[in-house]
Parts: sequence; structure tokens; C-alpha cells
Amino acid sequence: MAEHHQSVHELSMAGIVPPDFMRMKQDQSGAAMFPDTGPHAPVIDMTKPDCRACMSDAAMEWGCFQVVNHGVPAALLAELQRVGRAFFELTPEEKCRYSPDPASGSVEGYKVGTMVQRNLTGKKMWRDFFYHYVAPPSIVNHNIWPQNPASYREANEEYCQHMQRFMGEMFEHLSVGLGLEKGAMREAFGGDDDLVLLQKINSYPPCPRPDLVLGIGPHTDACTLTILLPNEVPGLQIIKDGCWHDVEYIPGALIILIGDQIEASAQLLITQACHIILYIVKFNLFARHGYRYSAMGGTKPECTVPWSTSRRHV
Repeated sequence: MAEHHQSVHELSMAGIVPPDFMRMKQDQSGAAMFPDTGPHAPVIDMTKPDCRACMSDAAMEWGCFQVVNHGVPAALLAELQRVGRAFFELTPEEKCRYSPDPASGSVEGYKVGTMVQRNLTGKKMWRDFFYHYVAPPSIVNHNIWPQNPASYREANEEYCQHMQRFMGEMFEHLSVGLGLEKGAMREAFGGDDDLVLLQKINSYPPCPRPDLVLGIGPHTDACTLTILLPNEVPGLQIIKDGCWHDVEYIPGALIILIGDQIEASAQLLITQACHIILYIVKFNLFARHGYRYSAMGGTKPECTVPWSTSRRHV
């Protein structure tokens, strides 16, 4: 069993906020530091004829949008949330069975906020999380997947099948919206065989001093696309034109965030989503599928430009 490190959940239960989590004094202004100025990221109905144009416009203007009528069954979304929540409700000892050996350098497994890397300001983030590959089968290690709850694997494998279909649709819509061939973006990021899918389940326990901490600081995602399955607890914000905007909770919707790899490969027409998780007053859990291309995947010249490091972080 891996060495036990105190989790953010345990800190929450004890009513403790260690100094490592507290923002600098000049930043301890609570919600006012990141006020929602409106408007909000677009919500796109995938059954509408103009959904493709709406997606490409939203990707270029916001780097973020929400989709409804996406074809993923509501019952499956609820089950995915249920098994994720059930895992984080296990005892610390049982969760730590899935913690990787720090010396291994593995990105997979259960990790707690007290031991993970600090953000750019040197502070730790108020969250615990579980991370593992879900595709392709050649790199999936089911030994790291939780055995409790018993339906965790079944729910995640079914969801992964829907995400593979959904991912293909996103690539097609964005490719055509950029004036490329329909399959250009799919091929550029690995095709059906080399596209790597990772799942990250973030848990943000209630904080006794939410004015002092952040769930996650401002950042962009170093992947192609991130697809977020949120719950009703608010906290996600997107920056646009120098202002922060809340991402509203819409039951059954999926949140799409453009990652660094698409932003850097789409002739700088698409904007990656710099986003933040504000302090959490109630328990929150995001099930996130982050999609990255494998190192074995190729890139098509017409879909690639030099990397733009200056736009990665705000």
C-alpha cells in the first residue's frame, strides 16, 4: 500500500486550511477577484442544422462551449457521476491503494492535493483527483481502476465508447469550420487507432475558508480537447477579452474546452480555453475526459503551425 498523505477531503472534514493552500494576501479577495462579467459561453444544440457553424464560431471566439442533445444517455451520465462520487467516499486507506509510487513518475492513479505539484504562484490547489487512461486498449491498465464501486469499470467503458464517437464528431465539425477536409483534424491528432483518451475525476471538497483558496488556478489544458461532465455546484470560469465569465450549469450538457494542441495546430484561428476553478462552498465533482494524441500519431502539414507559448497562460 502506498504511503498515506492527508487528502483535501480530510482537511475539509477537520476544518483546516494549511498555509500551502492560501493565496497571497493581495489575492485573497474571494469571488471579487474573478467577478463574472457576462455574457456566457455559447450553448449549442447538436440536433440543429447550424451546429457545425456554431461550434467553429464558439471555438474561435471563446475556446469553450457547451453542447446539448449530444447522444450520451442521461442515465449513463448520472451513473458516471455516481461511481465517481462513490470512489471519493471510500476510506482514506482504501483510496490510497490506488496511489502511485511517487518514484514511478506515473500520471495514473489517486492523488491528493497535499502532495501534488504547486501552481504557478507556489500554492497548492484545493482538490483531490483520480487519473487513468481509457483508450486505446494497448495502454489501459485495469489494475489501477477502482474495484469499488463494482460498477466503476462498466460505467467508464460505456462512457468511453460514447466519447470516442463524440470526439470524432467534434473533430469533423471543427475541421470543416476551419475550411479543412472533414477528416483533417482527426488524422492530425492520431486517427482512430493512436488517439489517447484519459479520464480525470476531480473532487473539490467544501472549504472552511473559501475566500483563501482556489480549486484550480488559471490554466489551459495541454491536450486537444477536454470534455467536462459537471454537476450543479458552480465554480468553473473562462477568461475572454481579459474578463472572467461563469460557465453556467445546464443539466445534461457537456462542456467543451479547446486545448493547447488544437490552438497551436489550427493556424491560430482557434483559441484555447484559459479557465479556473474558484473556491468551492459545497462538494463538487467533475468527470473529465481529456483527449491527447499519442506520440505515435502523425500530423498533417496543412493542420500545423509553430507552437504559440505566449498564449498558453494568463
